[in-house]
Amino acid sequence: MADGGESRGEGSDSRRGTAGSADQPFDEVLARRARLKRITSLGQRTGYGLYLLSLALGAVGIRWGYTPLLSTLIAVALVVGSMLLAPTIVMSHGIKAAEREERQAAAAAPSE
Repeated sequence: MADGGESRGEGSDSRRGTAGSADQPFDEVLARRARLKRITSLGQRTGYGLYLLSLALGAVGIRWGYTPLLSTLIAVALVVGSMLLAPTIVMSHGIKAAEREERQAAAAAPSE
């Protein structure tokens, strides 16, 4: 991509919320999408991290025996991880679809 991805809100201007460059005006939709993208990324990392924690705790339980506390921690990690992952995965697919649609619309638009 020749423009470095800034036309889709990935540039530093949209992250800071400042005005865009002279040839690229600031777009509130792109800035909001970039913010949501960061939030969904953090949610996914946290959710998958909680899944990993539950696996590690399960391995601890297999090795040294399960206690009520360990079982509760595993269940909580799985439930909270699922609650984080479900909406963030859906949101990330929506963001990717919007970006893909914009790229296709830009490619189909007549050149000036």
